[in-house]
This record gives sequence, C-alpha cells and structure tokens, in this order.
Amino acid sequence: MEFLESKAVSGVRFVIGRPVLMEFLNGTSKRAGKKVALELKRPIEAIRFVIIEKETEEDWERAWEIFERFDDHDGMDVTDCLSFAIMERPGIRETFTFNGDIIAVGYKIKLRL
Repeated sequence: MEFLESKAVSGVRFVIGRPVLMEFLNGTSKRAGKKVALELKRPIEAIRFVIIEKETEEDWERAWEIFERFDDHDGMDVTDCLSFAIMERPGIRETFTFNGDIIAVGYKIKLRL
C-alpha cells in the first residue's frame, strides 16, 4: 500500500479496465455479498488517481486475436485478453496482477498481488 500511496502522491495515475473492475466486484459480491461490492465500488470510482478505462470494439477484436494466439495458455481467459488489449492502447507496459500469464504477452509485473 505504501508503494501505491507514494506513486499517487508523485502524480502517477493507475488504470483499471472496466472489465477487470466488473470481475473484481462480481467476485466480491459472490464471496462477501452485494452490499460489500457496492461499498468497494463507490470509493474506487471516486479516487482521483484511478482511471477506469472503458473497452472499445477494437479492444474486443484485439482481445480475440490475443486469446487465439496464446491458445496454449489455459489460464488466460477472455477478460485477461481484453485487459491486455486495453493496456496496449495507451502503451501501458507494467501491471499489478495475480496472473503470471501476462508475462507471455510481454508485460512487466510491477507488483504481484
């Protein structure tokens, strides 16, 4: 958390793809309840140093290309590939992740969660 705070203070902005936010809130809702998910959603949307990036039709097309290209990575799902496509657009190369498959696509893991 200290790392994130120091980066935010220095002006860094963090990008989360809308599909990842949805996946996170769905998981929270199923495990802890919808009220907890809603309690988490509101502050995430309000944080000034977090940008929630919407996916485009082009991102979806690119996601399917990535999904097909890495057909030997069974742990890499369509949401992962959509995240990669969203990251490609602004040139994001570093990430926080639970997913080691991201290295295969060429990204650097900044912090493994």
